[in-house]
Amino acid sequence: MSNSQKTEDRRIKRTRRIIKEAFITLIAEKGLEALTVQDIIARADMNRSTFYYHFQDKQDLLQQSIQEMMKQAMEDVELHPASAEQFKGKQEHSTYDPTPKFIRLFQHIDRNRDFYKVMLEHVPGFMWTTIEMIKENMSKDLTLLQSDPSKLKVHDAFLINYSAGAYMMVIKAWLDQELPFSADYMAKQLTQIMRNGMYSAAGIQV
Repeated sequence: MSNSQKTEDRRIKRTRRIIKEAFITLIAEKGLEALTVQDIIARADMNRSTFYYHFQDKQDLLQQSIQEMMKQAMEDVELHPASAEQFKGKQEHSTYDPTPKFIRLFQHIDRNRDFYKVMLEHVPGFMWTTIEMIKENMSKDLTLLQSDPSKLKVHDAFLINYSAGAYMMVIKAWLDQELPFSADYMAKQLTQIMRNGMYSAAGIQV
């Protein structure tokens, strides 16, 4: 890529970032339904043609913003196949520690806290979109970590749905409380819950 192409690429990324940041701020202020393209371009200090060069309308902007964030989330928390192979190679003598992966998850949420808070509060269906992303990621992890389905103690669909819902509620509670704990602390808490189960984590024998 030439220097001019790199400069153009940076300019495009910067323009899209400014538009998306203005969009998120305005959703928080006015709500999605009341928001217009004119509001967005005025806040972003862009002309109308620039907006329409990148997006068809505000719904397209919304969908692209969500898709890009979900893609970034998947990349941020992806379990490296080499790590999975290393775990499987010594599976008889060790336990899998999901804490590093959970740390990356909460760091991702922290870096993009405004986006997630606004979307969860103002965009119907966003929570379910996020849950589907978590489910997809968990399904990939199970495939990498557990190659023998006969060893599953519960149906994989139940396991994935239960766990994804739990992840989402923990994330939402963290955001609702204005992130009072660090990503590292939250990751360790989630590891304890997932490793021990609800009752054991609560100190209840079952």
